[in-house]
Amino acid sequence: MDAETYTDLIPLIFLGVVFFIVAVSALYWSAKKGQLREFDSQAKTIFTDEEPEGEISDTFPSKKSEEV
Repeated sequence: MDAETYTDLIPLIFLGVVFFIVAVSALYWSAKKGQLREFDSQAKTIFTDEEPEGEISDTFPSKKSEEV
């Protein structure tokens, strides 16, 4: 690739830089808002008294062998 054709890569390099800046900004925002702290306690927030942790409440119906 000649040095003159490197100018064709400028949009690609620009998009790469923009993507990198957005990714770093998102990581900074999530760290500042506390999203990266206490993963275990945040993972348990989806459990309620109706669906407690450790109990299987969703299952697939079993197939009946008689229907074959």
